[in-house]
Amino acid sequence: MRSTAARPTAVAALALAATAALVQPAHAADGDDYQVTLTSSTATTDYANRTVDLTGTLTRADGTPVADAPVRLEASVLFDTWNPWGDPIDPTEWETRDLGTVHTDDEGHFTLEDVPADRVDDQPSPYLFPRHRVMFRAVYDTDPTDFHMAFADTTVKVEPVTSAITYRVNKTKVRVGDTLVVKGRIAWPAGHGPIAGTRVFLRTYFESAYNAQTTTDARGDFTVRAKIRNYDNEFVIFSAPKDYYIAGASKDLPVKNVTS
Repeated sequence: MRSTAARPTAVAALALAATAALVQPAHAADGDDYQVTLTSSTATTDYANRTVDLTGTLTRADGTPVADAPVRLEASVLFDTWNPWGDPIDPTEWETRDLGTVHTDDEGHFTLEDVPADRVDDQPSPYLFPRHRVMFRAVYDTDPTDFHMAFADTTVKVEPVTSAITYRVNKTKVRVGDTLVVKGRIAWPAGHGPIAGTRVFLRTYFESAYNAQTTTDARGDFTVRAKIRNYDNEFVIFSAPKDYYIAGASKDLPVKNVTS
């Protein structure tokens, strides 16, 4: 049976991470007086083709187009939330960025071309479980102080490159105070970016997404260590590539805590 002894600390850490990260797009009802539509030029992107063209319209409730109106565009890269407890936590983590403001033409149409359906930050994401979806939002807000706006969303599916993880462990039975050592290699098809610096994580307890981490060298090799505690009971190794278009890999380890 899984112990929940460490849960309060884990929940607090999760809440802190959520507040420190980029903020989820605001949820609001469509404005009563206006209607926004938003469409992507493609429903699916891949490693070699990761930009889209966004088009949409802005009309009044009666269908009359709104000309020369500012429409703000956003992009949100989606990740799964680590939530082993089944609590009502938002299942999605969001990395949201502002794409700028475009203006409608005489027919109420707007366009933004060559928009990356991707992360643009040079730093690795604080989130480790990509959903491989990017959501775009168009917002028309005549008064930012009233929390009432018209908006529309469209979501693009990302088809990532598959990666692999191989490993070996120094022992399959561990006790309190032992050091579990996992050595292995991360690999993906040639021509899809460098492997050096890919983050690798070791989980030893189910309430933590990970308990130890390291990065790979230029060949993709890694070594990660964790000191065993009495309640460690779930042993998983997984990778989190920096590139959103390369899928991570994971393996359950054949390790058992035999502390009596």
